[in-house]
Amino acid sequence: MSKSAVNPPPTEFVELTDAARRNHLAGFLADAPEPQVVWVFGAGSLMWRPGFDAAEARNGTLHGYSRHFSFWTIRARGRPGNPGLGLVLEPGDAQCQGKVFRLKSQTRDDDLDELWRREMFGGVYIPTWCPVETAAGTVQAICFVGNRAHANYAGRLPEDEAAAIIARAEGELGRCREYLDLLVEALEREGLEDPAMVRLRGLVDRHEVDRHEEQGR
Repeated sequence: MSKSAVNPPPTEFVELTDAARRNHLAGFLADAPEPQVVWVFGAGSLMWRPGFDAAEARNGTLHGYSRHFSFWTIRARGRPGNPGLGLVLEPGDAQCQGKVFRLKSQTRDDDLDELWRREMFGGVYIPTWCPVETAAGTVQAICFVGNRAHANYAGRLPEDEAAAIIARAEGELGRCREYLDLLVEALEREGLEDPAMVRLRGLVDRHEVDRHEEQGR
């Protein structure tokens, strides 16, 4: 499907078992810088749909990482015959503006369990403790970094190629481009910047116009 991709799109969905997910979470928390204070950085859907009632939320900047649609998705926003691309954090000489949430101590364990079910069901992320700058100071937060060793890793595709894939893919949670739209809207609503995502949405819009024109001929 893509000559530029590191790996071809998967043909079946592989999910971690509950036991593997729980063991992974326990091992990860063993290295928590402050076990009693847990922050979570949202670069994608966590910004507008965190899935938990946070004790505190701030805008924050993560240095050394940037957003990329660089993972194949064949369930949430794509299908085996029409795969989409999922958003991850990729390391590099860049920065990522997003939101950081402090979990409530009373619900922390349940919130983390649900978070791992949501984000770690397929193992495409490597949860990483990273410093996130906020107006009220720097916090150590859980950041979901892309796992480049995963079979679903597509790599950093050329922008126009990624836009074409995003424009046509659709899965159980809806169209792939809808996710991009929600992301850009959330950034604008919070006063955050990511020119690459705005540019990508413009390319997706262009691909949709081209496709509609072709269908009308």
